[in-house]
Amino acid sequence: MTKIISMIILVGTSMLTSAQVGINTTTPEKELTVNGTMKTSGIVFKQPMEKLKADENYTFIIKSPAPENKITAYNDSFVPNSPAPINLIQFKITCDPSDKDWVNQFDTLINSNKFLVVISSFGFTQPTRTFSADWLTPMPQIFAYSSEGTWKLKADYQGFAPDNSFPTGVWTLNLLVFDRSYAKDFSPTQNLNASTTGAAAAPLIQ
Repeated sequence: MTKIISMIILVGTSMLTSAQVGINTTTPEKELTVNGTMKTSGIVFKQPMEKLKADENYTFIIKSPAPENKITAYNDSFVPNSPAPINLIQFKITCDPSDKDWVNQFDTLINSNKFLVVISSFGFTQPTRTFSADWLTPMPQIFAYSSEGTWKLKADYQGFAPDNSFPTGVWTLNLLVFDRSYAKDFSPTQNLNASTTGAAAAPLIQ
């Protein structure tokens, strides 16, 4: 009888204390609070796991650089030599003096297998003109494309050019660079079959 009563008391005490468990801490904040490095299912969680600041709504969980290779909350000061999940890069490209506005190909050397590049905005230092009697508004051809493992840029006012008296033009291209771990790109080719209207063959995102 004594053994049975002792077992009941032990189980009851365990149930009372199981609401909040602390490891290396006497003041657990949640059901399980670990003060230190934690390993679960082969994944090591770095200490400390940074908490969100008052002005932050979310964060990324990343693997810290070698040799640690531990899971931690993303912090740009913690990994200063590593790219962020989303990066803003600005290139200022001076054109060929003979053409003044043409960038046929500029290799950013950004790995297109690891990153996705989007041109978010641009600027050009010189006005463009044409030798036409009519007023025309030039439209720039500006795009980024992947070739031979890196992202290339093209920029040009095709059919137009700055006046010969103007200095050589300079393009400012602002790029959003996404880590492919957090972004997807879809590149379907659609044939309108000699029509001016059409629709996607299937929804790419739904």
